[in-house]
Amino acid sequence: MRTFTLTLSGRVVALVVAVVLALAAVVATVAYGVADSRATAAAARAAGAQPPVVAAGAPTATNPLGISSTRYATATATANEPDARPKVVVVGTGGTISGKASGRETFTSYRSGSYLMEDMLDALRPELDAVADVSAVQFGNAGSSGYSIAQFHALTQEVEKQLETADAVVVTTGTDTQEEFAYWLDLTVQSRKPVVTSGSMRPWGAGDGPETDLVFGTDAPANLYNAIKVAASQQTYCFGTVLMLNDEIQAAREVTKTNSYRTDTFQSREYGVLGWIDGDRITLGRAPARVLTCDTEDWFTPFDLDDVAPDDLPRTEILMSYQQAGGEAVTAFADAGVQGIVTAGTGAGGISSAMSQARSAAIGEGVWFVSTTRTGSGSSYGAGNGVIAGGDLTAIKARLLLLLSRAFTEDLETARGWFATYGSPSFDQSTTAETVGATPGSTAVLFSGTATPACKAKKAELTVAITNSDSVAIDVRVASPAGGYKFTKVPAGKTVKHTIPAKAADLAAGEATLTAYKNVDGQGIQTVTTAAYPATSCG
Repeated sequence: MRTFTLTLSGRVVALVVAVVLALAAVVATVAYGVADSRATAAAARAAGAQPPVVAAGAPTATNPLGISSTRYATATATANEPDARPKVVVVGTGGTISGKASGRETFTSYRSGSYLMEDMLDALRPELDAVADVSAVQFGNAGSSGYSIAQFHALTQEVEKQLETADAVVVTTGTDTQEEFAYWLDLTVQSRKPVVTSGSMRPWGAGDGPETDLVFGTDAPANLYNAIKVAASQQTYCFGTVLMLNDEIQAAREVTKTNSYRTDTFQSREYGVLGWIDGDRITLGRAPARVLTCDTEDWFTPFDLDDVAPDDLPRTEILMSYQQAGGEAVTAFADAGVQGIVTAGTGAGGISSAMSQARSAAIGEGVWFVSTTRTGSGSSYGAGNGVIAGGDLTAIKARLLLLLSRAFTEDLETARGWFATYGSPSFDQSTTAETVGATPGSTAVLFSGTATPACKAKKAELTVAITNSDSVAIDVRVASPAGGYKFTKVPAGKTVKHTIPAKAADLAAGEATLTAYKNVDGQGIQTVTTAAYPATSCG
């Protein structure tokens, strides 16, 4: 990782790097430092080689969505161990969340980036210490609109640096362009670990420090505290970057700011939130499609910023079309050396005749275009010579993906593939139809069982009954404290019984474990259930 220095307006920030705590490894770490392997996996995914991962198993406290991923299961289970104190680093960049207001009753008159992140975290202690081992890095302290793409490049590298030793990173920014911060990190951070962005719509306080004179109704402390809780929980492991404000968890790709003042400003349009946090309860209702590839190299994007210097990131711009829009701006951008232009068109992405003519001329000069809609929702499918369909990406997010695409490839078709995959990930499960049937019993053995204790000659015994409700014959192995038994080839629709002598006068309350097997088209399927029974005394 390259080091960098940022000069903050009017103040120099010195922070002490926290001593790295040794964390017990639960699974062997897999090295992902070879950029070529990521590029190869990314190219395969762009070509459509994406193995499906089907969610399986009942939801649990650590895996509420039943995500079928070894890495996800390990991360969430480790974070929920009784003595776990995940390490979370908060990277502060400024914004309203660190703003100082002119009075406690003032929501709109304040100076962004007044408080230091270390002091803000101290104001949340000691309660914060019960959540995680939290430390701060002061990356900057300015309004979100004041950052350059070169600083975005440096921010990604700082986040990756912290994730080498931390379990998760929270990045605080101003809300005006927080969706851009979040999507940039989502596209460029090369780590599966949780990255959570947060901020606030109201300034923190009006005092000399964040520990006193809180602004009435400020959402800043709660948002910071909850963002850290979400990050520490590891529930968004492999989700990419998420945004956490107003108690809601949103996907970086889908979220957008919709109101200039309201605290519920961030919305995910047609998609809706990923989940929410209520006190100590984190509820997830869905996951980004990216989680499908959590256990494979396909999870990584091709945009590893170690391979591109900040000065080599190309300039890309956005233009909106409207009634009788002129084409002069297109020409001016092309003449200025802009390498990519996103058009926010009317309806499904239409642009005026003058803009269209200027676009054709700019394409001839090597400028790439992405078509999006200005409506705020919906998709643009328009593509052609030199034009990439932006799908349902907003213009500002399409611009970031276009910028990175131009930086990492000279091939327009490769960029189209990236927009169709990384830009528009979906839960494509069509290939699972070959291995997972669509009818009941395709992925499980359909059966039920009971265990009934009784007495015979002053000895306890256990009668196990199995009902095969499947469409094929099944085998069922019984294991119990009284003994074991195996039912072989139980016909479909039939009920069979067997009595197991306990060889003792008493049988304590317990359960029999029933493991059923069947074979469908050469594929073995197994289902395990239990049958409880009460205590029985025959003495």
